[in-house]
Amino acid sequence: MSHAYPSPDAARFDLYEVMKTDLSFEEKARRALDIGEEYLNVDNGHLTKIDPQSDYWKAIVSTDPPDGSFPPGLVVDLQTTYCRRTITQNDPIALHDAPNQGWDDDPAFETHGLNCYHGTTISIDDEAYGTVCFVSETSREEPFTAEETSFAELISRMIEYELKHQRTVDKLEHVEQFASVLSHDLRNPLNVAQGRIELAREIRDSEHLAIASDGLDRMDDLISDVLTMARQGREIDETAELTLQQLVQTCWQSVETQNANLVVEDDLTFRGASARVKRLFENLFRNAVEHGSNDVTVRVGSLENGTGFYVEDDGPGIPRDVRDSVFETGYSTGDDGIGIGLSIVSGVVMAHEWSIRLLERPDGGARFEIGDVIVAGQSLD
Repeated sequence: MSHAYPSPDAARFDLYEVMKTDLSFEEKARRALDIGEEYLNVDNGHLTKIDPQSDYWKAIVSTDPPDGSFPPGLVVDLQTTYCRRTITQNDPIALHDAPNQGWDDDPAFETHGLNCYHGTTISIDDEAYGTVCFVSETSREEPFTAEETSFAELISRMIEYELKHQRTVDKLEHVEQFASVLSHDLRNPLNVAQGRIELAREIRDSEHLAIASDGLDRMDDLISDVLTMARQGREIDETAELTLQQLVQTCWQSVETQNANLVVEDDLTFRGASARVKRLFENLFRNAVEHGSNDVTVRVGSLENGTGFYVEDDGPGIPRDVRDSVFETGYSTGDDGIGIGLSIVSGVVMAHEWSIRLLERPDGGARFEIGDVIVAGQSLD
């Protein structure tokens, strides 16, 4: 079966070019599906959203026109689709001639008459979100090749990444809206209350007024933290060349470290937004000190592959079953605060388009690895 594309490399080049654009998620996904449709020589491509519990199947993005069989927004019974099988297994389903491959009595073929289907599962937060599938009413002369399946999977992974990114952006926008409400609607009456308490304490101070004043100060700190978290995820306009050792030493002095120890293993020069990167280190240091012992040792250095840096400590570490949750807003293992310290770290990483991994050190303790950093140079002492 001949391809509309002259070569797989040409198709991959077009796909990468699409993903590099600033288009909306929907437009990127549609163009990626267009490329897959052309490369696989099929009728249509679809990004679907699936809920197995309610038998819900929806075409989120589709190359089918509004008057087609599967236009964007179409909702059908999941049990009448091939996708119901796709989301239950790890490997793609590739049907080039469904009725002659034993699927002639399948509800999907009986309902929609699709002779050709290639489906791949996409997941968000380790849960199946839906599928990327390519379909035709007519059969293919030959089975899908391994190369074609790999290309279809590449499209799926790229759309999956863009979907995750879009969800993060949407989440940050909601947080920023909430932060704006905190700033404008809560801070003004809070400042009034603080001022009145100060006046009252000048006339006649008491333990009750002192406690009330501390409570209002704590509220003010929490509002500042939420505003900080919202701002760290914004896009970065300018970066500068930063030196890991110097930056880390400065950040360490800005944190209440008690008897904790800092060890900078080596140096690294990289590009980043200075103020935001300082927030990242300060919050990782606070996390290590607050959850470790009084004499916890924090180590910072460059990753072995030269693509970033790490921050690790010899404290109690973070349990494996909650590692996926620690970067979420509101997660906290302590009684103080509202659990946004590592959310701020995540926001800084996302704004720089870096990556972050939370691991356990071999001899105990937490290790945060920040990768995909633009490294300008490296010197080892």
